[in-house]
Amino acid sequence: MKERSFKSKFIIAFIKILALSLIFSILTFIIWSLTFDYIRFPANYYEREVVDIIEAISTKHDDVLNKNFQSVLEETVPRGGILYQVLDENGKIIYGTYNEEIIKGKKNLMNNLNSNIRLGRGLYARITPILNKDNNIKGATVFIYTLKSMQKTENHFLFLLSNMMMLSPFIFIIMFTLIYAKKLAKEINEPVRLLLGASEMIKNQNLDFTIEYNQKNEFTKLIAAFEDMRKNLKESLIRQWKLEEKRRENIANIAHDLKTPLTIVNTYVEAMLDGTVKEEKIKDYLEVIKRNNERALILLVDLNTLSDVENPDFTLNPVEVNIIDFLNSKEKDYKILCENRGIDFKIEIEDFRIKNITAKFDIKSLEQVLDNCISNSIRYTEKGGFIKVNALCKEEEIEFKVIDTGKGFSNEDLKNIFNKFYKGDKSRSFSSGHSGLGMYIAKTIVEKHGGSIEAENNTPKGAVIRFNIKPMAI
Repeated sequence: MKERSFKSKFIIAFIKILALSLIFSILTFIIWSLTFDYIRFPANYYEREVVDIIEAISTKHDDVLNKNFQSVLEETVPRGGILYQVLDENGKIIYGTYNEEIIKGKKNLMNNLNSNIRLGRGLYARITPILNKDNNIKGATVFIYTLKSMQKTENHFLFLLSNMMMLSPFIFIIMFTLIYAKKLAKEINEPVRLLLGASEMIKNQNLDFTIEYNQKNEFTKLIAAFEDMRKNLKESLIRQWKLEEKRRENIANIAHDLKTPLTIVNTYVEAMLDGTVKEEKIKDYLEVIKRNNERALILLVDLNTLSDVENPDFTLNPVEVNIIDFLNSKEKDYKILCENRGIDFKIEIEDFRIKNITAKFDIKSLEQVLDNCISNSIRYTEKGGFIKVNALCKEEEIEFKVIDTGKGFSNEDLKNIFNKFYKGDKSRSFSSGHSGLGMYIAKTIVEKHGGSIEAENNTPKGAVIRFNIKPMAI
């Protein structure tokens, strides 16, 4: 069954409140009307009683004017509901239970016979002539009554309830409003409680919880969004924690990589300063010092380059260059490096460009990428092997492929080769002569040129590094 929104629930609750209030009000009025005669007199009750009294005393004629008749009359007139006066023919009060003068003089009396006078305060007066047996007017009776419903039952509680009948619709509206408001409040409180509880846990740095809310209403999306925020926040904190762990690991790696050559240099220098080194060994000591000093310098240069390319303010510095001439020049440098290690080196260039022979590149950064890729190949290619660079020049980009016959990449290498400080050696020894930053720097520079870089194994042996760079607008 599809859940209703709080808006529709509110509308339905409002309709139910009105409908139930109407039904219960009608039932209340039916019950009230059935018990009315038992609880109270109708508003015209005393008016009808006056008519009956007048009819009863009309047969007594002018005997009514005698004060001795007062006891008889008071037995006939209901106590508390009707007051009366007996007047002579001049309008003077002979006796009665109402002392205020209503009729003033004979003329006023004659003018108001057989009429009703409104006295105010809800009181009315009925003036009726008193006739003798010859039908001559000898005086008048004045009956004062009220046109208001009066208590009939001696049970005051029932009478109070009867007086409240007119308020019953409002009472039922208030009652059912409270009932449905409590019900809706309970439904609203559940998601609010979940959100407050979740907020408190996040405040206490606890993200290991889930919010489950199975209803479908306005809070569903809000709670789902809150849950997504919690997940994203947790993932963000985990990433941040991993980055912090990686940062600490990198700092430890840098310290380790610098400590090793510097410790060696310091040890050999101290030995030479102590004078314990034989003269024929001094040259060997100096070579060790020089080699380890160069290793430390490699790391420092790479760290400086890394700081530059990772700087948010780092920008490329493109210059117009003939890429063919540049590659031919670099081929000579790389051949010398490879010949010293007994490795063949070659650059093959295919140029498919028609319009422009020159283009704008950050040539210094491009040279850095090539140096790092080829240095990596030289490091792992044995004597007698070869390294080849294929350069495919297109109008929109230049594709490079560095191929060697070295030992190739392991599965772990393929996953991590472009990560900072990765050397493919679990001991992270600096003895291999590199910092583990070269391929990461190459990747960063290539991506800043709008290109991409990837690594794979060569068939049947060796490694391949592919990357492409895009020339900048002239």
